[in-house]
Amino acid sequence: MDRADFALLDALQKDSAQSIADLADKVALSSSACHRRIKALEAEGVIAGYGARIEPRRLGLTVEVFVEITLTGQSREVMDRFERAVGDFDDILECHLMSGAADYLLRVSARDLEHYDQIHRECLARLPGVATMQTSFSLRRIKQMRGYPVR
Repeated sequence: MDRADFALLDALQKDSAQSIADLADKVALSSSACHRRIKALEAEGVIAGYGARIEPRRLGLTVEVFVEITLTGQSREVMDRFERAVGDFDDILECHLMSGAADYLLRVSARDLEHYDQIHRECLARLPGVATMQTSFSLRRIKQMRGYPVR
């Protein structure tokens, strides 16, 4: 990857809906060269897909929750069952295997505390192999991810 590829990735993360012509102007390439580079980055898996950034509050999701999970054991079977189950619940937005005290960190959004209680009872409590669960509520988002640093 060279300077033009990094510039393309940066521009696409900021606005993936812009036209090839606009992107080409921003990165000082012809439209055809810009298009070829984007297709190559897609084929290599550097660009994994495109999507819209949605403001959760506009959907009524005002509570952001981080849940630390510790499993009953560390066997591959216990971890695999947990990870498969996480994939079955749309209310779990992200799941990370962690180092440190907790085995996993989950991110969940809810409309309010009552809605989170419902998610807890119908989703989180049904996850297999959970020994402990510690919930933290975000008081305010300071910075939202807008993309990875591209250099």
